[in-house]
Amino acid sequence: MKKIIAVLMIITAPFVAVLTSSFIRSGEQDPSAAKVDQVEGIYVFMLSKPTAAYETLGSIEKKGIVASGKPSEMLQLMVKKAKKEYPTTQGIIFTATDMYKADCVKFKP
Repeated sequence: MKKIIAVLMIITAPFVAVLTSSFIRSGEQDPSAAKVDQVEGIYVFMLSKPTAAYETLGSIEKKGIVASGKPSEMLQLMVKKAKKEYPTTQGIIFTATDMYKADCVKFKP
């Protein structure tokens, strides 16, 4: 009986090793991966795109003069505009560094 158990352990050992090694992380990470912050519940992407599947609802553009033009002010204005024009918006993708244009997106389930 002990011999049978020993033989079974020897035979199954390679399979167990392969299975357990597939659950261990390799330690390599994608340097372009990031955790995206939210502003008022909207994910904000600046010159980047989400890795999750999404659909573009439309684009928004800030026209006219902005009081200070500071990034924090532009961000708040664009988030409010996105919520107003596309109420189901889950994220905005700024397509230019001046923050005057952005795409509004909704993530696919």
